[in-house]
Amino acid sequence: MNQEARPFGLPRGLDRPPKLPEPTLRGDPITADRYLSRAYAEEEWRKVFMRTWQVAGLAYHLKEPGDFINFELGAESILCVRGQDGQVRAFYNSCAHRGTRLTAAEEGHVERFVCPYHGWQFDAAGQTVFVPNEEDFPQGSPCGRVGLREVRCEVRFGLVWVNMDPEAPSLEDFLGETVVRELASYRIEDTIRVLHMTADTPCNWKIITDNFNEAYHVQVLHPGLLPYIEANYRNCQFDLLPGGHNRGWFPSHNPSVLHDSEEVADHLAALLRQWDLDPQAFYGRENHAKIRKAVQRAKREKYAAKGYHHYRDYADYQLTDYVIYNLFPNTVLSIGPDGTQLLRPRPHPSGDPERCLFDHWWMVHPIEGQTMTPSPAGGPDLPVEDAPHEVFCYGEKSLGTTADEDLSIAKMQQEGLHSAGYQGFYLAHQERRVQHFHEVLNDYMARP
Repeated sequence: MNQEARPFGLPRGLDRPPKLPEPTLRGDPITADRYLSRAYAEEEWRKVFMRTWQVAGLAYHLKEPGDFINFELGAESILCVRGQDGQVRAFYNSCAHRGTRLTAAEEGHVERFVCPYHGWQFDAAGQTVFVPNEEDFPQGSPCGRVGLREVRCEVRFGLVWVNMDPEAPSLEDFLGETVVRELASYRIEDTIRVLHMTADTPCNWKIITDNFNEAYHVQVLHPGLLPYIEANYRNCQFDLLPGGHNRGWFPSHNPSVLHDSEEVADHLAALLRQWDLDPQAFYGRENHAKIRKAVQRAKREKYAAKGYHHYRDYADYQLTDYVIYNLFPNTVLSIGPDGTQLLRPRPHPSGDPERCLFDHWWMVHPIEGQTMTPSPAGGPDLPVEDAPHEVFCYGEKSLGTTADEDLSIAKMQQEGLHSAGYQGFYLAHQERRVQHFHEVLNDYMARP
């Protein structure tokens, strides 16, 4: 089904996502070859990336018939285009004549796709509609006989999803009931992407995925988050979901118990004032735990008057907290009250298992009267408008404070996995999402 599902709210009084039963993990060893071996990466491409759902782009980039986006995954290129019938379809970017890519553009508008080599033309339904010298084909005219090879495509949550496996389950079945219900409640389809970055990064894609599958590193690598977000595992919640997905819940808009200052940090104090709360009322560590509930009450009471209409159907925890959805294999949606980050490593188009492309998107809900919005994890405010795509090598510019800190360790881990001293992972219970991911990965790799 290729349609936009309308969101629905969660029970308003929820203080946290419902805790899910814990599956039993096998304890599979996590070997270094999966990060280093080109042969493993080639098999992984066939068995994992050609069989799972991937976010190709944003539905609002496909408003009119003929609008298209070009999604690159590994060495593959997939065109997603809205047809004259309003349907969004996806096709391999490969001419039905001799395989030439039809376009190198990231997005655009066409009446027809025209091959730059021999001039074959294809409509938005992938059909061949014109070829030069049509009468010269002894097997008959290509028009109406051959066309672009179609890729499965669905539009949901304002995102365009593709899957190269014609036998794969539907997107809804792939994500599962919990993810579908909760993502729908955030109304991502009403957001605008104000940050769009891709960095060529010197590590295997799974190193970044592992990083986002645990929060054990936060207290060491991201001390700047402690004044605003809970990082102590005892006060957070981690759930393993069917299909290899997982969810992490982090109470926010209050200092972590690991934060040792009596002060309310500047960023949090500014937010309190925004909602007509006095930061001095929460001075002292004994009062820090009261901030989150106070912010929830203020937002519930004043959201409409302040133009935050997307809060209308939020549960209590959604008004303050961050929830990270790790969608197998490589898509991370980190969602807070006012926006969604997509954090995604993709296999490198060169096939080099020790490189990947890392995407960082920030999608925000427009607020009445606000033309600028805070950038995620530091940096200058951003215009509330569709962002241009910035592509660069890691280290050439910032991806945002937190993302920079995460990637700063990636090359060091990639190098360490080459060592004869590597002994496999020795994981804490709070890192069980990492173990879960690798066991599901092993299951994919074991398939014919």
